[in-house]
Amino acid sequence: MISIRKKALSLKEFYSPGKPAVACTGNQCKLISEFNDKIRKDLVKFESVPCLCGSNTFDMIAEVDRYGILQDTVICVECGLVQSNPRMTKEELTAFYSSDLYRLCYDGENYLEKYENKYTPEYGRHIFYEIDKVKRIDPGISILEIGAGGGWNLLPFIDKGAKVLGIDYSPSLIELGLKHAIPMKQGSIDTIPGQYDVIVINHVLEHFLNPVDSLRKIALHSKPEGIIYISVPNILNFNMGQLQNAHTYYFSPYTLERYCAEAGLGLLAIGKAQNIHLFGIFRLGDAQDRPAFRCKKTKINFNLVKLKTLVKRILRPQKKCANLKR
Repeated sequence: MISIRKKALSLKEFYSPGKPAVACTGNQCKLISEFNDKIRKDLVKFESVPCLCGSNTFDMIAEVDRYGILQDTVICVECGLVQSNPRMTKEELTAFYSSDLYRLCYDGENYLEKYENKYTPEYGRHIFYEIDKVKRIDPGISILEIGAGGGWNLLPFIDKGAKVLGIDYSPSLIELGLKHAIPMKQGSIDTIPGQYDVIVINHVLEHFLNPVDSLRKIALHSKPEGIIYISVPNILNFNMGQLQNAHTYYFSPYTLERYCAEAGLGLLAIGKAQNIHLFGIFRLGDAQDRPAFRCKKTKINFNLVKLKTLVKRILRPQKKCANLKR
């Protein structure tokens, strides 16, 4: 069992379902209300788990997410890792993603039309650009994207002649990617075929129930000189809009590097993605040639003055690595 010491925030909107913090259609609100009713009736199974660092003690941040879905978000008092806890079980999350309820609640009934606009070479260009600086993308290079949606991020790699494969839970998004002639496969990290020069995990790690074990599994599919690109929301840019019930963990630069290291991945590069997010490029083993990285230099975007104290607490463990010689 986990122990909640106190509320870290006193803002009402973090603790009661009300108007969503993001724009939602009438149908989205209906689906969210129905989902909340199931949660209240214990028809959705949740589990309490220790933090990745082993601690069982947390402070409460919120009891709803940005859509008004009932979901506790807590912060570990030991390592500062923000997480959903209790969170949906593996079976519940698999059903949530595979049924497309995830897409319908988050993006509305026209989500497939919205995704059509992502099929441009520029959409995944920022991912391609950072990877190409570390590992030259030439014809024949093999690329795997896990949680690829409809595969739109793979277009810049296809343009360079790379061999690509996108894996995703969603049947409708797999079909959409195939319609655009992108090699796609429905499945999970347990159904990955072969090994790859580059593995892309873009806004997926935060969904894993056990990111350390999942990364270890994924790393088995990396070639000896392969690299793994990981992008996640940066919790240092904290506001209500960050919180989503399907996000089990919320990473800072410090916690991303720490828990990737526990999975046996050495950091090669780290930086900002799409202005408010965070990316890291890793490979198996300790990457001694990685560029200097100082946690204390992380830029913080305070969206709400009252959240400064919380963000300082998230930052606190990073002081331990601020003076490390890299």
